Amino acid sequence: MILAIGCKRGGQQSSNNSAGTPEVSNNLAGDRTRARSLLDNGKELYRNDQDAEAVLALMEAVRLDPDLAEAHFRLALGYESVGKQEEAEREYKKAVETYKKYLADHPDDAEAHYALGQTYAGLGQYSEAIREYREATKRKEDDADMFYDLGVAYTKLAQYDAAAAAFSKSLELDPDNYRAQDGLDDAKEGIKRIRVGRKHNEDLLKKQKEEELKKAGASPSPED
Repeated sequence: MILAIGCKRGGQQSSNNSAGTPEVSNNLAGDRTRARSLLDNGKELYRNDQDAEAVLALMEAVRLDPDLAEAHFRLALGYESVGKQEEAEREYKKAVETYKKYLADHPDDAEAHYALGQTYAGLGQYSEAIREYREATKRKEDDADMFYDLGVAYTKLAQYDAAAAAFSKSLELDPDNYRAQDGLDDAKEGIKRIRVGRKHNEDLLKKQKEEELKKAGASPSPED
């Protein structure tokens, strides 16, 4: 399961209205404030398994503030929970765009790199997720969840040695993290499977070489 987390985004100041002109409903500062309130409401609804209501709140949040990356990410999760996969993919892609836009100006924000990694994971793009998780862990070396999700992404690509290292680091930071322990156990099993498979392939190649030598009228040497 992806652990959702949002980054801290810097707000932009809205332009002042002309003197004597009444404020309009699309005032940027007001819209951004309301969007963040709707984001918080949507997260609470999602935690309470009110997925349809969460989707509605988050849809309004991204309408009011299209640059609110976490709202796109949370909306993608909400769409997935109600079985709308195409809509979820669309929102994940929008979240990628908005997180990348933010990181262009804030490259050292570990939380934003982590959130972008989770977004890539939601799209099944685990190589990209690993890249962002690694950027996050370089900047924040004491976060067990970041290393856990890094391990999950490595596992998805069957890179079990790297996965085991990430899960071990997560456990070092949080010894009570049972998910990291489960992940580490699975990674170790994956390492064993790969070793067994490699040995099996080596044995098959050796046997094939011996048979070819016999057909050619030569006997394999003891070293073969």
